[in-house]
Amino acid sequence: MKTTLTASRGPWKAAPLFVIAVLLAGLAARAFGADEPQKRPLLFANYYCWYHDGRHPKRPFLHWTYPSSETNALAKKAQRPGEPPPNSAFRPLAGFYDSADPKVAEWHVQLAKAAGIDAFLVDWWDTHNGLDQNVDRGIVAAAGKHGFKFALLDERAQFHKELGEYQAMLARALKRYKDHPAYLRIDGRPAVYLYQVPADPGLTADEFPLLKKHVEGEVGPVYWIVDKIAHDHAAGADRDREKRIPADWLAVPGVDCFGFYSTFSNFRAHEYEALVGRYRYMTKLAHDAGKKMLLPVHPGHDNSYFRDDPYVMPRRDGQTLRDFLRAATDARADFIMVTSWNEWPESTVVEPSSSWPDPYLYLRILAEWRGLTFTPPPPLAGPEPAR
Repeated sequence: MKTTLTASRGPWKAAPLFVIAVLLAGLAARAFGADEPQKRPLLFANYYCWYHDGRHPKRPFLHWTYPSSETNALAKKAQRPGEPPPNSAFRPLAGFYDSADPKVAEWHVQLAKAAGIDAFLVDWWDTHNGLDQNVDRGIVAAAGKHGFKFALLDERAQFHKELGEYQAMLARALKRYKDHPAYLRIDGRPAVYLYQVPADPGLTADEFPLLKKHVEGEVGPVYWIVDKIAHDHAAGADRDREKRIPADWLAVPGVDCFGFYSTFSNFRAHEYEALVGRYRYMTKLAHDAGKKMLLPVHPGHDNSYFRDDPYVMPRRDGQTLRDFLRAATDARADFIMVTSWNEWPESTVVEPSSSWPDPYLYLRILAEWRGLTFTPPPPLAGPEPAR
């Protein structure tokens, strides 16, 4: 997507001073190698709709706590009266909300737009736990109301029992949303992201053509983003080549783009120098095969409130997210996915938190990367106080 800017041909002396200043600033940015905002790849954020607040009649505080948090010392120390021990190292500025709350979803959309995010990739579990209703009542309604884009990040690609069952399920889901005015289309086709666990993927390269044929026979052409990464035992000590897109998948026709959800489930790195080589290598593999590449970026990771063997990726006051964005940009990613907007249990969030001195820090960083100035929308009524 390219934006063309035009200007009059009048003499310099006739141009207002502020116009000259803007032009000079642009020249300076190019002199230092800065990318112009319109040249940035599309920016997505992984969005979860799996939360219930404490008023839910059947599953109060769903996904705000886990059974293992009941015996976790950190979680028990952070527990507040009337609430269970939290499973996250941070607390939402909006409190323990319900994903079906339209006010929360609208606030999230307004925040994402202000930060320069192009679309939410919405975590999809079909009818499991009634989460499809959360999707409809919350983020889908909000996206339609505010002119924001969404697409499905389909976890059932990994977690299904039988291919025929899964084919029908995905076709049904895309029929449900593909013609929604807010549904994300790439190259004119509705996009879907197929989530996979690297160590034990639920969908094989031989099965994908069957899935594609069935689904597109039901809904028409689809833009396929496939989560696919594996360890390369032949890389030896070459750190940049230790992870790759498997050769059998690179050869599969019909995949439009490869990606992967996270680094932290594949390799442990959070600084630019440790990321950029890996990112360049995987992007080159995809591009050489005629595919696009989606790369993940993270603000941090901390699952210590529900795991006895936690992994903590330090946030470094935002430098971790900046390093990820720089590495993905320098690797020439076609799309970038923030993992995540609101996966609170793993504490990978950029959604505003009352645990941070600046609740909006990570959205400001995203906006800065897009060349924007972040201006937050009005907060929800009764947000969490800063702590």
